[in-house]
Amino acid sequence: MKESLFIINHQKTWQELENILKEYNSGNKKTDGDTLHRLFHLYQTVCGHLSIARTRYGNTGTVDYLNNLVSRAHQAVYTSRLGSLQSVAHFLAKGFPALIKREYRAFLLSAGVFVFGFLFSFLTVLYWEDYALSFIPAEYVTAVRNLSGNTGNFNFAVASVAIFTNNIRVGIIAFALGITFGVGTVYVLAKNGMILGAMAAVSAKAGTDFVFWSLILPHGIPELFCIFVCGAAGLTTAKHMIFPGLHSRRKSFSAGGKKSLMMFLGTIPIFILAGLTERYITPLPVEPAYKYAAALVWLIVLTGYIFSGKKSILSAK
Repeated sequence: MKESLFIINHQKTWQELENILKEYNSGNKKTDGDTLHRLFHLYQTVCGHLSIARTRYGNTGTVDYLNNLVSRAHQAVYTSRLGSLQSVAHFLAKGFPALIKREYRAFLLSAGVFVFGFLFSFLTVLYWEDYALSFIPAEYVTAVRNLSGNTGNFNFAVASVAIFTNNIRVGIIAFALGITFGVGTVYVLAKNGMILGAMAAVSAKAGTDFVFWSLILPHGIPELFCIFVCGAAGLTTAKHMIFPGLHSRRKSFSAGGKKSLMMFLGTIPIFILAGLTERYITPLPVEPAYKYAAALVWLIVLTGYIFSGKKSILSAK
């Protein structure tokens, strides 16, 4: 293909990239997601054009132009990606804990529903142990009763994983069911509280509660924190649906949904860290006291993390 025809065939693409770069470099760094996606696509396309031009036409004006265009596009792509990473890091470091502080009522209500379910099943099974099977499968009852001072008990580790590795799914459901005006969220929180409460009661009756909690708390504290946040996100959605205030119900739901989504997304890194704790710390064949220490560390870290949020960030949102 002649160089002139090559230019004619691709000039429209180059001009589109020029226009996007002009807009981006004008100071409008908050380019929308669709435009950034188009920028990435055009950057890759023009890189291909530059490679072809170098191979076919050598050192020509076209190659110089494309080289300059690709260099400017590369800088824009790098800056936008770096800016996105910085935004995510800033949200996780400050924005997310500040958001939890702002929505503390929803968080406390979410935790309260879970605790209510926990206490209900705990007291029920503590006084009428036969009702344990109404809350948990028989294999969990057997596993908890057979706990010993050996914290490396593999069978219980399997049972523990089976319950708590589904907590991400529980969190997603608790968040998503906010659209049921919060009814589904409350149900999920209460049900999972009952599961834990029944297991705790069985361990108390069997005298294995010290070992039981040493196998639950190291990963349970961050996982339950995340579930409470997901529940709070669902309840926040419900609040905006039920009490739209001065806005239309649709507009209120949209605003509440965005806030709830940010709350849910903020739990993902903590869920991952909790999973690593469950994988590498919970099964360790060490004295329970060390696992309680790990749980205490998690509690201190999460408490400090939440109180690190700044209200100024919230007001900006």
